Amino acid sequence: MAFLYYLHLHTDLLKPEVKERLNPEKYTPFTLTEKESLTPDTVRFRFRVNRPRFDDELEKLVDNIIAQGAWAIDIKDHMVQTYRTYTPVGFFMSNVVDEESGSREGFLEFVVKRYPRGSLSRFLHDTRVGDQVEMRGPMLVWPYYAAKYRHLYMIAGGTGVAPMYQLIDRILNDPADSDTRISLLYGSQTEPDIIYRGLLDKLAQTHGERFSVTYLVDRGPATVAQVAAPNMDTVRAFTRGFERGKDVVLMCGPDAMLAAISGVKPIGAGQGPVQGVLRELGFTPADVFKF
Repeated sequence: MAFLYYLHLHTDLLKPEVKERLNPEKYTPFTLTEKESLTPDTVRFRFRVNRPRFDDELEKLVDNIIAQGAWAIDIKDHMVQTYRTYTPVGFFMSNVVDEESGSREGFLEFVVKRYPRGSLSRFLHDTRVGDQVEMRGPMLVWPYYAAKYRHLYMIAGGTGVAPMYQLIDRILNDPADSDTRISLLYGSQTEPDIIYRGLLDKLAQTHGERFSVTYLVDRGPATVAQVAAPNMDTVRAFTRGFERGKDVVLMCGPDAMLAAISGVKPIGAGQGPVQGVLRELGFTPADVFKF
């Protein structure tokens, strides 16, 4: 009996198998626990994530990938066997252990816009709380470490704010990265379409010396945003002060926006050439990263 008590207290050998664990090597079903509309066509999805009481090699692999920089998750539509890569805007793991299951519970959050021709976005938007969705990851998208850059200039459109928010939250909450500055130029169709405006405004108020956000909208009425396109004038003004070798421009958004500002990122590996406004302003591939 003493041996069994020791196994119960110090190992997971007597516990049921822990499911819903992140795994970068295979797809795993995760349960949707929350679904919140942020705009008329954009929804925040929260999925349950579990870990065993004691981290094993799988959890160490996951943590190592996340620690290396911006990361993403492949989400699969099991009905048609297609997938798309999404950047989580939130990830949390509790240290509280459920003694019955021997596991710790956390969550993954995504912000996804529904597109009329986007099969994965339609699939997710039709998913109900309690349903399970298959995911694989994390995968490293952009290597980053504390103080890698002096200043990050982020240009995002729509749900392209997701990788930017992941990095903003990481950097502003890392004491080792306290000297890094971040500027975000964020475009939306209208002010009600601005995703995470409240969170971004709060971060700008709390970390005003390090983080600033400028909103652009295609059409008014507008009270906090400029009714303007991210064109030559706005991008030139936004990147004023850029220092080659010390700073970087990060891009994420709809293809039309990328085509005009930086050039579209090709499908598959590689970034493609810098085109559009950034090329005309003299930026090179070493200065720019496209998510």
